[in-house]
Amino acid sequence: MNHEPTTHHTDEAEIRTLFEELLADWGRGDGRAYGSRFTEDADYIAFDGTRTRGSGEIYRSHQELFDKWLKGTRLVGGDPDIKFLTPEVALVHATGGTIMRGKSRPSPERHSIQTLVAVKHDGKWRFAAFHNSRVRPIGSFRGFLLWAFTDLLWKVPGRNKEASHG
Repeated sequence: MNHEPTTHHTDEAEIRTLFEELLADWGRGDGRAYGSRFTEDADYIAFDGTRTRGSGEIYRSHQELFDKWLKGTRLVGGDPDIKFLTPEVALVHATGGTIMRGKSRPSPERHSIQTLVAVKHDGKWRFAAFHNSRVRPIGSFRGFLLWAFTDLLWKVPGRNKEASHG
């Protein structure tokens, strides 16, 4: 199947827009819109390994986050890298971070890289898979300290409410 360059360019722009809409949905605290960016059978892996399946469950779990632990937060992301595996399937890598309420930039412990799979069905792009991994480089002393400190915080009772919900 030949994928025309103009179509490829258009599809890439649509996937970038889809990613930007996902970020905007988070910033508005709109779980329904956030979930609508995913397929009905999407697979969503949060930074802590929590797995959520389907756009409806993604909507419900994120609305709970937006209403409670992540209320007033914003998600920011870097320019996604898009690689088409077929004309209807694309692998997307993007960086991101959560800006907590009252802050102007993401804290280093919230820096993440996301891997997404975008699929085109009936002319419309949606994400069929999402995997979020926190960036924890340990190749430097500072990176090791960040990793060790956040690992210790994770073990403190009552500090991991966000993690249990995505």
